[in-house]
Amino acid sequence: MKKLLTWLGLGLLLVTLAACASSSSTSNAKEEIVLSSKPKIDGFDYSGDIPQNPQRIVSLSSSYTGYLYQLGFDPVSVTTYDAKNPVLKDRVKDAQVLMPVDLESIAKANPDLIVVESNDPNLKELQKIAPTLAVTYGKNDYLQLLNSFGQVFDKEKEADEWIANWKDRTAKIGQELRNQLGEDVTVTVMGLFEKDIYLFGNNWGRGGEVVYQALGFKAPQKVQEEVFKPGYLAVNQDALPEYLGDIVVVAAENEETESALYESNLWKSQPAVEKNRVLKVDANAFYFNDPLSLEYELKTIQEGFQKMN
Repeated sequence: MKKLLTWLGLGLLLVTLAACASSSSTSNAKEEIVLSSKPKIDGFDYSGDIPQNPQRIVSLSSSYTGYLYQLGFDPVSVTTYDAKNPVLKDRVKDAQVLMPVDLESIAKANPDLIVVESNDPNLKELQKIAPTLAVTYGKNDYLQLLNSFGQVFDKEKEADEWIANWKDRTAKIGQELRNQLGEDVTVTVMGLFEKDIYLFGNNWGRGGEVVYQALGFKAPQKVQEEVFKPGYLAVNQDALPEYLGDIVVVAAENEETESALYESNLWKSQPAVEKNRVLKVDANAFYFNDPLSLEYELKTIQEGFQKMN
């Protein structure tokens, strides 16, 4: 009798273990289906069941908010940088403005999707709040990025239509401007932040994507060699002339930032300055390379360059 009970106990244990294994396998299978339901895209990491048509997006990276608006989404929460962007200020006026570190407010927003930078220090905590799309900055260029967002939300057709239109328009505008200013004219894109001077390449915002990639202008050789690969470079004022081209685009947040450089004899003696070929732009809008910001940047650059003739 004792042996019989032992065998019955073992049998029940085996059945229980088999059921648990089956449940675990089913659970893992479901998780795999959820994670593989979205296309594998370099630089895009998913956590949870990403909705195809999210209704309550919390955008914690100002780099990507404009991409979401371009594809027809209206985030319920955005960052302070989005609120400062003159291109987006009217669109985000009804959205909650919060800091990416404010986890409590993010949770209270009841998001069905959080879009965030992949290196966000609170990423694991955010993944506990809602499905999360983490994007690695710089893995895709600005056009590939729009196409990638389109793939995620089944809006690839809309994304590619904008891309095709953008390429066609900017190619024509770029040729017209080079015909006017000179085919070999060089352009330097720089930014001023407090007392620091930065140079920017062709994929780090501040108008670089528009100037170099879309419109086809060349950068001075030293900029190509030292700035394009890392994306940006900090320089001191004395070294600045080595990097300046025939035309200079300067992005700054306010006039106080600009004044120290503009009042210097070194700046006033530069050929681009003497020939009035300096275009000053609002850094709050030119930080970004999303479609909405790019349209604003294109118009600003086109009009500014046309006046340099």
